[in-house]
Amino acid sequence: MSLIQKYRVLTTTTVLMCAGLLSSTAQGQMEYMAEAMQPEYFSRDLVVFAEGLNLDDTQEVIVEAMFDSYEDDFEMGWANTQERLNTIADEIREKQPATSRETLEPVLNVLGDWLEEKRMLDVGLLENVNAILIDDQRALWPSFIRKLYREKHISRGRLSGESVDLFQIIRDSALSPAAETAVATSLEEYDVALDSAMRKRDDILRGNPKKLFDDILNGNAGRNELMVDEIIKARKNVRDINDRYIEIISSSLSEGDSEDFRLRSLKRGYPRIFRRTPAERLLRQAAENQNYGAEVIAQILQLEGAFLIELAEMNHQILTTTRSHEPEMHKHREVAGQIRKNGGTPEKLEDPTRDLYKEREEIGNRYIDMLRALLSGEQFLELDGARRWIPRDELPPMPTQGEPKSGANPDGLELSTGGGGSKDGKSSKTKGERDGIGKDGQGRGGLRGGN
Repeated sequence: MSLIQKYRVLTTTTVLMCAGLLSSTAQGQMEYMAEAMQPEYFSRDLVVFAEGLNLDDTQEVIVEAMFDSYEDDFEMGWANTQERLNTIADEIREKQPATSRETLEPVLNVLGDWLEEKRMLDVGLLENVNAILIDDQRALWPSFIRKLYREKHISRGRLSGESVDLFQIIRDSALSPAAETAVATSLEEYDVALDSAMRKRDDILRGNPKKLFDDILNGNAGRNELMVDEIIKARKNVRDINDRYIEIISSSLSEGDSEDFRLRSLKRGYPRIFRRTPAERLLRQAAENQNYGAEVIAQILQLEGAFLIELAEMNHQILTTTRSHEPEMHKHREVAGQIRKNGGTPEKLEDPTRDLYKEREEIGNRYIDMLRALLSGEQFLELDGARRWIPRDELPPMPTQGEPKSGANPDGLELSTGGGGSKDGKSSKTKGERDGIGKDGQGRGGLRGGN
């Protein structure tokens, strides 16, 4: 690449950054602009089309040719768009426009033209595929299109529970044919409801490109509070559909399948809440230790059962609070950003889940104390990660190099020693850190729909 070409590419990139990064809120409104640089469908999607529509060999060959043509048209269209942007970049360099509007307007016009051209390419590919289907295959088309959209856009969720795909949970649950039949009607209803909610959400997020570009040019790139409320409402609707059908589908299954499906779904949607806690792991490890006597194991199982009941109740409280608080948190972040942009200082939003996570941790500590009372010191130390619950002044000294660790079994095998403890019998980490919560009350993995 020549120096001139490199300069033109660099200048074009700078112009695009000016358009896309005009402000943090403008960037938020243009979060789908990245789609302009890649096709909606790829050659790898051919397998999805072939399986979802039961294409025969001849149809697969035809559809493959359609995909090749679609990709060629996309590459040509995007190359022409880049060339137009390069030309604009050269003109901007030579004329040095006096205002940002004069700089951005031609760039946004070109991008707007390309987004419409790309949309027509996407629609055209689907129409061409549909045209070669026979009646039986065409009957599959509506559900196939919903599945295609769901799999491509489900990850765009921001709220916990928003990016859950219950079809994937059903697949991973390995249900019997009878169980699959029992939930079939509910899944069909879920399919239609989720597709409608996702498309409405995505339409709101994308907005009208022309209006969006006009707002940017007029300096009105920020989302007003009404728009923020509309977006949050659309996201909640997607999340609520997922949560509602978790319960509906669970109620159609037998007890064992029901609990398995429900827990899988909640773990996928709310991983911070439903992942195994340190106390849960330690109690299960102790219950599976065959070196203890039958009476001790029975007591541990009883202890574990009581703990799981309390844990389930606490997790339900955290879930309810999270579902209420999280939309407020997302709205607060958006509004706070605009307040800072205008030179103000936003109010702090308290997280009501923080105290609940601390309370859950204390429940775990209480049950681990009862487990320690059932076991000898050496037996407790044999459990992986147990040292975190032992006061520092009660810990056996760490062995020097070449010596067996304290608590080694008679065969000389070293036992896991885990991390350090503290004087009060808890970990030297903060309570929140032991439960996967950072100092700000947020989990190390964060809250995601998904994600």
